[in-house]
Amino acid sequence: MKLVGRQHELRALRNAVRAVPGLVLVVGEAGVGKSRLVAEVQGSHAARWLWGQCRPVEDQAPLAPVMEAIGEPVLRSGTRHAVFSSVVEQLSGPGPTVLVVEDLQWADSGTLQLLRFLAGRLPRELVLIGTYRQEDTQHSAEITALAGCVPAGARATEVRVRPLEPPAVQELAAGLLGVKSLPPALADELVKRTGGLPFVIEELLRDETLCRGDGRALIRALADKPAPVGLRASLSIRLQRLPDFCREVVRAAAVLDAPMSEAILGAVAEVSGSQLTTAMDTGLARGLFGEPKPGLYDLRHALARRAIYETIPPDELRRLHRRAAGALAAVEPPDHAEIATHSRLGGALGDWMIHSELAAEHAVRRGDHAAAVGQLTEMLRSEALTWGDRARLAVKLGQAASSTGQLDDALAAMRSVLADSTVASAGRGRLRLALGLLLQEQAGSVCAGRKELAAAVSELGSDPESAAWALSALAVPTLGPEAVGEQGDFLERALLLVGEYAEDSEGEAQLAVRRNQARFRLALGEIDEADGVEVASLLAWLGHDRRSTALLDRAAETETAFTRTAIAAIRARLDFTAGNWTGLADRLARARAETNLPFVRAELDLVDGRLRLAQGDLAGGKQLLESVLAATTHGPWPLHAAALAALHRHTDVALDECIALVHRKDGWSWAGDLIICAPTHELVAKFASGVSDRDAPAATAALCLARAVVEQSVDLFTTAAEQYRAIGRHYDECIALEARGLLLLANGQPADLISIANVYEAMSARGDARRCREALRNAGVPITPKRGRRGYGNALSPRELEVARLAAEGLSNTRIAATLTLSVSTVEDHLSHAMRKLEIHSRHDLAPHLTH
Repeated sequence: MKLVGRQHELRALRNAVRAVPGLVLVVGEAGVGKSRLVAEVQGSHAARWLWGQCRPVEDQAPLAPVMEAIGEPVLRSGTRHAVFSSVVEQLSGPGPTVLVVEDLQWADSGTLQLLRFLAGRLPRELVLIGTYRQEDTQHSAEITALAGCVPAGARATEVRVRPLEPPAVQELAAGLLGVKSLPPALADELVKRTGGLPFVIEELLRDETLCRGDGRALIRALADKPAPVGLRASLSIRLQRLPDFCREVVRAAAVLDAPMSEAILGAVAEVSGSQLTTAMDTGLARGLFGEPKPGLYDLRHALARRAIYETIPPDELRRLHRRAAGALAAVEPPDHAEIATHSRLGGALGDWMIHSELAAEHAVRRGDHAAAVGQLTEMLRSEALTWGDRARLAVKLGQAASSTGQLDDALAAMRSVLADSTVASAGRGRLRLALGLLLQEQAGSVCAGRKELAAAVSELGSDPESAAWALSALAVPTLGPEAVGEQGDFLERALLLVGEYAEDSEGEAQLAVRRNQARFRLALGEIDEADGVEVASLLAWLGHDRRSTALLDRAAETETAFTRTAIAAIRARLDFTAGNWTGLADRLARARAETNLPFVRAELDLVDGRLRLAQGDLAGGKQLLESVLAATTHGPWPLHAAALAALHRHTDVALDECIALVHRKDGWSWAGDLIICAPTHELVAKFASGVSDRDAPAATAALCLARAVVEQSVDLFTTAAEQYRAIGRHYDECIALEARGLLLLANGQPADLISIANVYEAMSARGDARRCREALRNAGVPITPKRGRRGYGNALSPRELEVARLAAEGLSNTRIAATLTLSVSTVEDHLSHAMRKLEIHSRHDLAPHLTH
């Protein structure tokens, strides 16, 4: 395989072997590639190459490495001078000669004396190369002194070979895996695990199964892969040459698996005083320890740690882990996660439980909910816990998982704990509450979630605040089949349980009730000043887009994995209605790739579906909108109604059932798009009555548009467009102007419809523009063909193909723009068009479609 990342060293070594006679010392740690570098030069330098190697064995015969290299009998009797002179004579043969002696750190004294003799009497066409590890030798001064023996006219060169830099690690690994490039996260993981040592990288990636799978799968596979046999053997040899107390400190570092102070390493190893100082000095000098931060030490790379860890006997491992837990517990503030891990691996299960739960609590406080989920899930696998403790931990697990967006494992664990008890209790009620909230709000299982919430209420008689939380979740009108009156009763009961002034309460349950009270009010078109992503979403449905954006900005300051994707979906919806479509398809694809939550994906699909319809991809748009309807059969109802309304404009779908639901839910404030689809005098009257005292600008504009449709009024169409413009909804404004243009066209005035067709075209709503032009043609209005570039239909244009290929190789939009001398927005447009034509949602799916 091609030598990677060694251009400078190669150039230096090639220059050195051409300068005869000469001495070259190649220095570098184990696995850095010294022999590979010399072999690369051998391939391009015509000479007689002789190779010998020193070995770490006590009984190696004197002069054996040189005898092995020469391959001919060497005079072994007589004076030392005679023997050495015989070697010089045999190396003075005709033609250029290169003598390579590897691993001088293990050279016996006789070999070092011979090399000094040879260096001082270099034959005219001889280059002597010695490789060694500076950290593994007690003869470093003797080896470097060889350069001082070289006679005048001969050249002495030192070539230092250091670990590969990250770009070279990426190039080497990509070549080994047979790919063009690696995801940045995978390249970073390889640097961390291997320390940039080529030997370690090659050993690690030797497994053919690593050539399959994406970057995330490879990272997981690397984490599970044991240390390569070759690395274990190399480190074992190095450790055997250390004093016992030094070896114990190295083992302690392998067990601690994190940068630690000298004092903690000594406490775990039970080494102190001058022995500890000597052990640290030796570990640093021999390249075993690194100092990533001042005063903190660890093993050089993750695989070295794993290789050493795997050589420690099991009973000794348990003792070392218990000592590690004790040493870390004495540090302020204690790292409960690390203490928990060492306690578990050391067999101290009681300490593990205590510190693991504390670690989860601390993780939640600092916003690392994924770490909390990991701690709690691990604890719930233990059979040593009582059911009450498991239920309590399962509730915490549900609360932490709700912020990660990764629910499957948490839901399975919570259901398992719930199934283990058939006796009603407050503990079981709280578990049902946590499970019900996850199912209803995030997992997309509204019916199952509401069933658990209702059951929780019946079991929480001794915990009125939790019961109020469950009731308030049942009261949200945008979810569930109940009439709004029944849900209002749920809310009244909840408020009675927590007190009439929930706004002034600060407990978790009270805050949840307050938030759900705000959702109830907003669903009915009553403005509420509460914070939160759910509130921002409802404000957007009402048409308070600026308020919604401000709330989203505040929520983004403390976002979690869940809120990040939810915020992205709401922003996409706002961008669509505002006509901010540049790069929207790419943003939708990125957000979709980051979430598997049904309601977030449904909202993204709603926007994507409407965007595709507007741009003329009817089949793709319909498919996405139908998926939204399937995902929202029990709510969220504004999402369901919006998808049904968008689909109705292009296909024959029944609206009666959804309109009846709007009436039952008193949801007129968020159902304007639905009413516009099939307005009648009776329906418009109900709609007007439903929004008359509501603060819902989008519904107000929709009411005006519905009246315009019923009355066929140019003035009302104009007013509706102005109302949409006032709330920043450019696309809805265009729809109202299109309806006005159609009405004017019927009266022989085509100018307005021609104008709106051009507006649609400018905002990339080509499907809408085509609809307007078809109406004009059907009315006999001559349409001047639009001159432009050649169309490619569903095939990628050359530029789209070029952009897609660069994106498939992992380049960001910014880098693609710089490479092709385009603007970032142009790149975004080309990429979104290419993904739409290929019928994919993520740029990560591009590569398989671009093989031809």
